[in-house]
Amino acid sequence: MRVHASGGVYVNFIPAVEGEERVLEAYGPKKYQRLVALKNKYDPGNMCRSNMNIKPSVNT
Repeated sequence: MRVHASGGVYVNFIPAVEGEERVLEAYGPKKYQRLVALKNKYDPGNMCRSNMNIKPSVNT
């Protein structure tokens, strides 16, 4: 079935063993950096982290 797949991924279905690299791949580098900027602004302490989340680049 892989030949018929689009290559995309639904972020909520990424297994924890695949890690942060797969999340970056799912969003792409440009969107991922925008999400990191939002995470830095609104959740720098990474309180919302129970799923495959975007990690902030700063911790305050």
